[in-house]
Amino acid sequence: MEFSLILFNKLVAMMIMAIVGFALVRFKLLRESDTRVISVLLVYVLQPCMIARALQIELTPDRLHGFICGTLLAAATMLLSMLLSRIFMKPLGLDAIDRSTIIYANVGNLLLPLVSMALGDEMVFYCSSFQIPFNALLWTHCFSIIKGDRTLNVRKLLLNPNLIALYIGIFFLITGITVPSVIDAAAKGFNDMVAASTMLLVGMVIAGKNIKAVFTYKKAYLIAFGRLLVVPVLSMLILFATGFLTRHPELRPVFMVIILGSGAPSGSSIVQIAVLHNKDAAKAGIYNVMTTLLCVVTMPVIIFLFQMLFPG
Repeated sequence: MEFSLILFNKLVAMMIMAIVGFALVRFKLLRESDTRVISVLLVYVLQPCMIARALQIELTPDRLHGFICGTLLAAATMLLSMLLSRIFMKPLGLDAIDRSTIIYANVGNLLLPLVSMALGDEMVFYCSSFQIPFNALLWTHCFSIIKGDRTLNVRKLLLNPNLIALYIGIFFLITGITVPSVIDAAAKGFNDMVAASTMLLVGMVIAGKNIKAVFTYKKAYLIAFGRLLVVPVLSMLILFATGFLTRHPELRPVFMVIILGSGAPSGSSIVQIAVLHNKDAAKAGIYNVMTTLLCVVTMPVIIFLFQMLFPG
């Protein structure tokens, strides 16, 4: 319960940052188009620095075990969401944007800075394991269902900045090489900018949307329910049924951040991919805004349920 309150406080703090971004656009001090500048900074500088820096720690067998298990659990939650979106595609009339929203969470722009603020760099190390299955599926499966074909975008997959940062970080992690202190200080400065930049971006994006249209689009509530609650809760129940954490209680904090990631808001990348392929980007934007606003309530609930199922 205590951590749920801590998480709620951090989310509220991040939402205040978002309100600042919202106000900057609404008062015409910035334009919604200025979000591209922040997006470029996040994708190519700030997030890669956070990921690479999180891996600048001593590699122990326990940390390696936790990272591998975190990757496997993240992949399992994503495969579960893919299965659910497939099963309910016809009964609920889910199109490519609906399915992508249910499957792909905002593990980069929101989850990483949230975990950094609430739990520190140690847990960012484990949380970054989510980047491996997420990016591998985003640039293959997500592209294919939104674009409507099975073409594999190998270049996008291999040259994704977050994955490149992850590869570099893993290299330093395995070899034990540490970057010079002056470089680490610069990386820490960029690391500290992630949360504020992310939420300023979110607020600026929301300011450019018709808020009434967001909350009056009925299907958005169904999709948000699936993205924010069904996937993480079902993942927890399956994990509980296996009894895995009873046998491996040392993995409890690792699995907690992965489960939290499985219930993060929809990924902003879906909007970008929809724009790229002339699909319904407006609907993807509505889902992104809706899930981002509602996660302030749902993510603490997820942690509370996790702590009830897996008391530490």
